[in-house]
Amino acid sequence: MFARSVATAVAAMTVTLSAGLLACGDKFLVPGRGVRFKAKVNREAAAILLYASPGTAPEQALRTLAVEGRLRAAGYRPTLITTPEDLEAVLASGRWDVLVIDLDRASDLKARFPAASAPVVLPVAHDVSKAVVEEAKRLYSHVIDLSRKHGAWLDAIDEAIAARARARRKAAAHTGA
Repeated sequence: MFARSVATAVAAMTVTLSAGLLACGDKFLVPGRGVRFKAKVNREAAAILLYASPGTAPEQALRTLAVEGRLRAAGYRPTLITTPEDLEAVLASGRWDVLVIDLDRASDLKARFPAASAPVVLPVAHDVSKAVVEEAKRLYSHVIDLSRKHGAWLDAIDEAIAARARARRKAAAHTGA
C-alpha cells in the first residue's frame, strides 16, 4: 500500500513538473514562442561613414565605445571622419550606404543627395529631449540615441541597411512592373 502511494505521488509530481519541459522542437509549437528572424544584412558590402566633429558627444561616444572597431568586428567597413574638410572630400569621392552624423548636421547632409541614390542618414542624438528624438525618428526613421543602451550603434546600422535594401527592392519592383 505504501509503495503504491509513493509511486502515485512520484507519477503525479513527474506529470505536473514536466509540463514546462518540451521535447526538441516542441517549444516552437507553443503559441507566442516562434522563431524570430532578423533581416539578413550584407555587412561586408555596406560602406559606413562615421562623422563626428572633435569635442562633440558623438565623437566622444565613438572613441570610448570603440564603435569603429566593433563595426569592423561585425563585418562592416566603417570610415571615421572628424573634420568638415575630410567629410566634403569623402562625400565627393565615394558611394556610401549609411552616414552616421550628429543630429544637428543631419538635415544639411540629407538634402545633398538625390532621393534615388541617397544613403541612409543615421543621426546621433545627444542631450536632447524625448520629443526631439521622436521627431528625428519621424524624419529619419532610425536614430542613435546616446542616452540609450550602448549596443544601439550596431542595431541601428543593421536596421538602416536592411531598410535601404527593402527600399531598393521595392523601387526595382515598381520600375520593373
